Amino acid sequence: MKWLLLIVAALMTACSYSPVVDLRASKDEAQLYQRDLMECRELAKQVDFTIFPTYRKAVNNCIEGRGHSVLNQW
Repeated sequence: MKWLLLIVAALMTACSYSPVVDLRASKDEAQLYQRDLMECRELAKQVDFTIFPTYRKAVNNCIEGRGHSVLNQW
């Protein structure tokens, strides 16, 4: 039961995660940031995110791969 509560809590907070991005350093890609973030969140859900940091890392990697400058790397 405790694991179930932890997983539910992680899922609820995972969906609201937004990396800190320097849009000025992202240059031309900055105008696509909101779309990219939404798509990266959906893609990150396909990763094994029973471990919460995995979701954040997946979102960060996706955003960086699309040319945005992520500041909060863990």
